[in-house]
Amino acid sequence: MTARLGRAYNPAMTLSIGILGLGALGTLMAWHWRDHDCMVISKDGKPVFRQLVTANNTDQLQLAHWQNENLDWLVITTKAADTLSAITPLAEHLHRIKRIVLLQNGMGQQEAVANWLSTQSKAPELWLASSTEGAYRQNHNDVVYAGQGQTLIGRYQEGPDQDTQDHDCLPSNTVYVPDMLDRLRHKLAINAVINPLTALYRCHNGELVRHSDYRQHLQRLAAEIAGLYAFLNWSLPWDLITQAEQIATATAANQSSTLQDVLQQRPTELPYINGYLLAQAEQHGYALPHCAELMTQLGN
Repeated sequence: MTARLGRAYNPAMTLSIGILGLGALGTLMAWHWRDHDCMVISKDGKPVFRQLVTANNTDQLQLAHWQNENLDWLVITTKAADTLSAITPLAEHLHRIKRIVLLQNGMGQQEAVANWLSTQSKAPELWLASSTEGAYRQNHNDVVYAGQGQTLIGRYQEGPDQDTQDHDCLPSNTVYVPDMLDRLRHKLAINAVINPLTALYRCHNGELVRHSDYRQHLQRLAAEIAGLYAFLNWSLPWDLITQAEQIATATAANQSSTLQDVLQQRPTELPYINGYLLAQAEQHGYALPHCAELMTQLGN
């Protein structure tokens, strides 16, 4: 369902937006939202300086520290594993936040946040987002805008009587969709194919298609994951093998986020990608041998 695509942004409305997790994607979104009242939630309470490098320009960004002002949106762009530990210290300030949106890779953390919010009084609405924008950190302060994409946003749970006026209060460069959980599952399927394989073979995305052995591995893994989706009655709008090959080709020069984490010796998000699928499979007695083997090989 995409009937409400395009009801995205009222340019006359200035929103108050807090960002928790000012990495590459968080910095890019802050740049998109520079005409809003954008703040950063940081541990040291100091303003944050960043540079956003585009093909034609370098823009300076200075984000004030959030001083517990009312927020229209609190945008979480931390790693999935850090989500709860990042937001639980904000419990006493939740009454000042109208909406929390999780803009992250992977799945599993959404349910954990929803469960935590259900225990809080005056909890904000929970929203989800997914972006195909490309960005990476060149150094501590500089972020490179590597590829223009689309950022979709929608509620964690839709209800028939929810206020459609909320759709006019979205941050700029976001597009409302009513089926975000399905959209996240679609992205999860692609990430569960491309991310672990690029990390395993230490290769750019395009090599998964150009190298015959890698391509065969991609096809086996994609077929296995597509089988799980069919078993769970999760929708896929395309053939997963074909789509994964097309995306790997279209992003041939890219390094997946998982490969970047491996090369930088950081924990990966695979527990929230392939690990999430393995947990779903185990819950239903469904075997994912290729997926399980990859997780073992990559030390997850």
